[in-house]
Amino acid sequence: MNTLATSILLYLFSLVILIFISRPYLNPLPRFLIKLIPYGLTGLAIYLEYNSGLIDDFPTLLAYTTLVLGYIIGIYSTYYFKLEEYHGRFDTVIDLFVILVAATYGSPNLISLAAMWSAAEIIGWYLIVEGEAHSIEGSLRSSRGYLLTSTLTFEISVFTVILVSILSVMATMASVDIGFLIKPFKTIPSHSEASIYFIPLLIVGFIAKTANIPLHFWLPGAHSAAPSPASAILSGLMTPLGFYGLYRVLKLVDLSSYSMELAMVLAILGFMSVIYGWIQVSAQRDGKKILAYATIATNGYISMVFALYVLNPSNGMENLLGLSILMHAAYKVTLFSEMGLIEASYRTRYIHGIRGLSKTLPLSSMGGLLAVLTLMGAPGTIGFTVKALSVYYIISQALDPARLLILVGFITYMAISAYLAVKYMTIYFSTPHPPFPEEPSEIPRVAQIPVLVLGLSNVYLPIVLIPLLKELADLILLFSMVSPLMLLATVLMYLTAARERGVKH
Repeated sequence: MNTLATSILLYLFSLVILIFISRPYLNPLPRFLIKLIPYGLTGLAIYLEYNSGLIDDFPTLLAYTTLVLGYIIGIYSTYYFKLEEYHGRFDTVIDLFVILVAATYGSPNLISLAAMWSAAEIIGWYLIVEGEAHSIEGSLRSSRGYLLTSTLTFEISVFTVILVSILSVMATMASVDIGFLIKPFKTIPSHSEASIYFIPLLIVGFIAKTANIPLHFWLPGAHSAAPSPASAILSGLMTPLGFYGLYRVLKLVDLSSYSMELAMVLAILGFMSVIYGWIQVSAQRDGKKILAYATIATNGYISMVFALYVLNPSNGMENLLGLSILMHAAYKVTLFSEMGLIEASYRTRYIHGIRGLSKTLPLSSMGGLLAVLTLMGAPGTIGFTVKALSVYYIISQALDPARLLILVGFITYMAISAYLAVKYMTIYFSTPHPPFPEEPSEIPRVAQIPVLVLGLSNVYLPIVLIPLLKELADLILLFSMVSPLMLLATVLMYLTAARERGVKH
């Protein structure tokens, strides 16, 4: 049996086990242990594909990031859906969502990529619909915006890639052999140069998925309407599919003649997204809207890193691109998960009056603080590593107009994100002002532990995935030497907040 067939069987076994654990009679601990089996089988399938040369480092990195963080979100979702009184086994739907996203990254050919991605989009849409039906806040049009913008434009770009590939084959062969659609990506050479008229169609769907301006408008409503575990996956683990789509286009279609133009487009859109996203963040009171607009801003930053990769497609730049996506995933899944507990405790998503959160949610607040410190770029976090390496890579090369714009964009993002991170951090400290009409409900500490673990990923996730970040391994280890100091600083900040006059239970 070949590797591809074995991987398909492993994915199918994962789905069967997910159906089994959806049974209501399973207690939480056995359920969490059994959850490891489908995640482990999916991880094994991806490892076999990677070890056999079917997929390369970049998608493998994203797939394992999705599985590691997704498993913790799956545990968190079991408690979240009970706290929010959802009916049914939505935590199993979350597990299915995670595995489909990971399988999309691990897809070895065009057919499986399109199939897995489409299935993940459908599950994402379903969760947004359920979130709209359950929540008293947010728009009822979010799911339609997600379906028509994020999903439809993705389909356009994927099928344009297939069309360009077919036209390339027709130009060199008398007949069209569509067998290339099931050939592994790594065995397909870059096709001949695409017509300039196809380029917008090749990239529009993937730019829409990353929610870069001007195709950003679907994201704030969709990510804020979904249940918090789904929001964490949609924002932190699924929007990077847009960058993976762009990466795959560059591997399949020869766009080298347009590299400067493509880099400028990504840099301009990224810079505009950074400015727009942070302006909107500063104007919001809804916690989930704050995080949704922060996704637009951070994806704008990653778009500028991708522009650098287009200009210099080296292994080091590819590793930096992957590390940037890890940064976004780590801090965003932590804060969206914490926001779910805030909403369950305070019965609102409006956080402008929340203070003393470290006393209300003592364990999850430590994870949230680590995520905010990542956004700030504090030494010892993945945020510091990414931002330091980004500046290093750009100033080590000659500054042409594209790189100069990217450098300005990097500095802008770092300055604004640090300022707004400090502002966001106020929810963990001091007394509530203005007070909310009701005292917050107590959240079981066992429900807060997954958020704390997600918070720790802001420090240790790059170390766990060092085997896939070979070019940056030494620098990651060097920067991680101060991570114990960051953990100590976080604990001291937490203890300071806990001593203050916080919210009463």
